Amino acid sequence: MNRRLHGALAGALGLAVGGLGVIAAGAGSASAATAARGATVTLTPRSDSITDSSPFTQVSVSKACPAGYQDNLSVFLVTADGSESGIAFNLTDGAPFSTAPVTAQEPADSTGSTYVNSIADAFSNVNAPLVNGTYPIHVVCGSADPAHFPDRPTSTGFIDVTGDTWQVDSRQAPIATKVKLAAAPVRHVQVGQTFTLTATVTPAVTGTVRFSADGGANPIGTPVAVVNGVASVTVPTNALPAVRHYDAVFVPSDQLTYAQAYGLLDYAFVAAPGITVKDAAGNTLGSNPQLTAGQQITVSATGFQPSTGESVDASITKALFGALPVGLPATTSNASGAVTNYTVTLPACISAGSHQLVLSGETSKVKITFGFTTK
Repeated sequence: MNRRLHGALAGALGLAVGGLGVIAAGAGSASAATAARGATVTLTPRSDSITDSSPFTQVSVSKACPAGYQDNLSVFLVTADGSESGIAFNLTDGAPFSTAPVTAQEPADSTGSTYVNSIADAFSNVNAPLVNGTYPIHVVCGSADPAHFPDRPTSTGFIDVTGDTWQVDSRQAPIATKVKLAAAPVRHVQVGQTFTLTATVTPAVTGTVRFSADGGANPIGTPVAVVNGVASVTVPTNALPAVRHYDAVFVPSDQLTYAQAYGLLDYAFVAAPGITVKDAAGNTLGSNPQLTAGQQITVSATGFQPSTGESVDASITKALFGALPVGLPATTSNASGAVTNYTVTLPACISAGSHQLVLSGETSKVKITFGFTTK
């Protein structure tokens, strides 16, 4: 039916995870009965036809959407391999979705920025076979500012598909899972180097994790099996300084007992550290030059947090009494992670001896130094 929905949701659909086969009911773990479950999703059918261009008249979730994600709801069919495919996008009738239960009305046809889709087309749009069975339905709380609110608070219901008809499956909500993303090295890596992205899944049930970059637009490798609650992948290098957004989607082996989970991490690629210091005449100073009290120098350095930049603190070691440091006015790095033309005036009372000018990134924790002496 409305295949524009497929394109509009390309980023979200990039989170698809393959290789789990047809969904079948399972007993779950011995502790499933007492485990924490997600919110209850209520789906109100418009008809029982899988070709109806808008299968629901309304969707409801038993808990409020979290702050920052109360502007819209979107609805996705989850296929047997864990892929998401859109049924409704940007439902706003009922917003803000700030009070439980949240309920959104779904139009019979796409209108303005709201798109709806049939169940049959949801299968077709991700090339999934339309097989009789029980399928999860994700209801996702959304923000009007997804760049600053990129998470996907998700609740899960179920439908049963038989031939060309469907009905609501009244089973209880699945057990909630969580994914925590961590990187090694921590905080950043230099451009041209790889790093390791690790997803820790709680509870430690079986399944796979699909890693991707940039909101699911750029998959990283193939789905990774979860072993003892952990899955890891080596992330390719980046050629330029940048902060990139990384995602992990956990798809449980038993999608009827456990819910999918999403993890996010921003990670920086920084330039190799370097520093250039010039005197007032514009001459580049060599290693460990001799400077004088009150002298003015201009400093440029690379290797700090790129993208939005960061505050960079500055100080001179052993400036007072040959032991105490002196703080200097802070500066900031630019979109490439560089500090440029930062002017420093040496204290008039600086002690004689060896010193270091130290630049310290407040976010990246990168420290870059320049040694010099005074008489």
